[in-house]
Amino acid sequence: MGVTETDGGAATSQAGTPAVGYQPGGIAGYYGAAGQAAGQSALVALGAALAHRGPAENRAEAGRIGLVVRSAPDVTAGATDRDGTVVVAAGVDPAAVADRYASGGVELLATLPTPWTAALLDPRREALVLVAAGAPLYYAPAAAGVDGLAFASEPAALVEAGLVSSAPDTERVVEFVLTGGGEDGEATFFAGIRRLPAGQALIVDGSGASTRSIDAVTPPVDGLAAARNALAASHRPAVRLGLGLPGAALAATAKTTPGIPPSAYFSASFAPMDTTEDMYVGAVSASLGATVHSVRVNADTLASDLAQFLRVQGEPVADLGEYVQYAVAKTAREGGADSLLDPVGAIAAYGLTVETTGKKPRKEVAPTTLLAPTLAQSRAAAPAEGTPAPRPVVPASARLAEARRTADRNAARLGIRIDTPFANPVADAGHGGSSLRSALPAGAPGDVRHSAPVRDWLLRLKNRIYGTFLAESFVNRPWFHQQNVLVAFEDFIKGRNHDADLFWRIWCVEMWAQEFLDPKPEEKEPVRIKGPLEANANKQLEITVDKERWLRFPIRTELFTSGDDYTRRITGYVSEFIDHVRADGSYLAAFNGPWYLLVSEKIIAISQGRSYFIWDIEPSWWARTLAKFVVKTPYGIGLGSPWTMELAIREAGLPRILFAAGVSAAGKAVGKRGLFYQVAGHSVRAIDGPTEYSVYPANVSAKLAPAHPDRVASKLKSTIAATLTEAGLPQLAKTLAGVVVIDANDIGRNVLGSDADRPEEFFENLFGDNPLGQGSEQTPLSVAVRIG
Repeated sequence: MGVTETDGGAATSQAGTPAVGYQPGGIAGYYGAAGQAAGQSALVALGAALAHRGPAENRAEAGRIGLVVRSAPDVTAGATDRDGTVVVAAGVDPAAVADRYASGGVELLATLPTPWTAALLDPRREALVLVAAGAPLYYAPAAAGVDGLAFASEPAALVEAGLVSSAPDTERVVEFVLTGGGEDGEATFFAGIRRLPAGQALIVDGSGASTRSIDAVTPPVDGLAAARNALAASHRPAVRLGLGLPGAALAATAKTTPGIPPSAYFSASFAPMDTTEDMYVGAVSASLGATVHSVRVNADTLASDLAQFLRVQGEPVADLGEYVQYAVAKTAREGGADSLLDPVGAIAAYGLTVETTGKKPRKEVAPTTLLAPTLAQSRAAAPAEGTPAPRPVVPASARLAEARRTADRNAARLGIRIDTPFANPVADAGHGGSSLRSALPAGAPGDVRHSAPVRDWLLRLKNRIYGTFLAESFVNRPWFHQQNVLVAFEDFIKGRNHDADLFWRIWCVEMWAQEFLDPKPEEKEPVRIKGPLEANANKQLEITVDKERWLRFPIRTELFTSGDDYTRRITGYVSEFIDHVRADGSYLAAFNGPWYLLVSEKIIAISQGRSYFIWDIEPSWWARTLAKFVVKTPYGIGLGSPWTMELAIREAGLPRILFAAGVSAAGKAVGKRGLFYQVAGHSVRAIDGPTEYSVYPANVSAKLAPAHPDRVASKLKSTIAATLTEAGLPQLAKTLAGVVVIDANDIGRNVLGSDADRPEEFFENLFGDNPLGQGSEQTPLSVAVRIG
């Protein structure tokens, strides 16, 4: 029995792009298949899930055990020892693993230089042996379809192969959010998947599973010597300047290494929000006499790449510098480089300190207060208001393990080897990076810099992030206290706290959950923009009111913003609509009778400057307290948020709101509802809050009712009539019977202002099915005309 090579097909990335260039290899397999067909099916699925790690696929099966390895075509990834043990390995010669295992068992494997992983199929013991020697390996103790254990080089591969559900490990998520802790322990973000710790062997046989240590004493490395070795092993190297001193030391080392081309140097440009990185790199390049390629990496590229980056990693990442590595490596690979020398891990390895700048924040967030109450109770009590929150220290070993892991997955997807000479214990750790400083040429800055301007990026993306925190998926997670997260994030936006890394982790976890945990919606055909004389999707043009048949034509517009001349813009849209009616001819005769324009109050309020970003509203204690008692509906937030309640208090006054709340509570006790708004008034009823389905900026805004809606309706009516008359359409101007400003959604309608010849109740019934839509239709106007 041996390793069988199969036609694995071309390796592809998660997005379907061919993964060319460097192939780091990957292993997977199972113990305890329910049958030959089940075992073969599992190996095929696992091999496909690791396709990005190499186009060549080899499999081995014996009894209830199966192995599969993906590798580059010219790499020997499988071997069989003299006793028939089959070995598949990544990062090491499998023949060396087989020889040592045959000679001395698992313990002898400690003599092999790390990092590597291997799986051994021992037919004599009918055992599966998994070894993690400095590289990550993951296993599922109860994998579906194989009645036993399954393993792979990446946890996401087990999920994608259908062997493990994507259920999350809540404790791991919480640990990550609170500390950003790396992957030093056995837990992963997936509840059914465990990590085999470095230096451990897992032996699975008929008697069960057991672990055995194969730790070898690995002396700290000379980081710069490791860098020189990596450069010597590459044909077309690239070097990334980053983190300040560590990247500059790598560039200086490369400059003194024979054969390194002048085009080998790359750096991330965080402009336009942060140009200090460009200034630093410019000073280093001048002192080295080298040209550095600048790669655009900023908040906009992060927003564009985030879903794919998380798909590449398979897990949330604490350090945004790992995204910077991804972006630079991608550009270097596209430029022809076959390897990237990267400074990631240097800050943890050398114990470097990044100098903080800017004024001290007014307060720090106690991370436990952002957790769901049941989770927060299981953690240490939160500190008192204003007291700095204690932050658990994450061991350097965990930071370095995460740096190695993320570099490995970036490399596998991008097809470029990523060498991280500092992502291991280094010889002069704790000496302030003296070896790095000694490597710099005269005049080169020795600053230690952040891996990425996280705070600037999050502020740039605040609208997107806020929308994520308002989304139904975020609310339904069992991890967070949404209201506390929103309040703390508002404080961050306003500069009251500087906990950017904390909010990045929360956002990152939610985006990872959306990518891996949430069901993917079925692919839909591209949304078709409705025609000018068509109804919105799932709505009807016609309705019957008081035995009269009416048509309601929704009019699509561009977004309105504060300060817009809404009278001019609305008049223009109505004129364009009339042109379409005349050109079509089908409905023109109906306009000989009365017709009406109905206007959503939202665009009037927005134009009048009565719409506010959430972070610009300061909810009072009363607002936060009263909002908790408002019944939420899926059709709008109403006053069920502190921001909208605060607007209601400002609009109607606290005494009136309190009185309305009391009347409402008394009414509910005797079965009467709707009394709150009868007391608080129509202007309070019209206050709207942010909703996930709305178009930006409505998804992160709250708004008051428009001011003087009757005057608005009258001015619109007279202006439209005058415009139609000037356009040679006096009959249409004459039959325009009214303009109405209305607040409509899927559960209710409320006329706020009117200059029309019919009662308000008629128009509320006319909009009984909300023909304007409830989402992103962008149809805030509707023309209504009677047809019978």
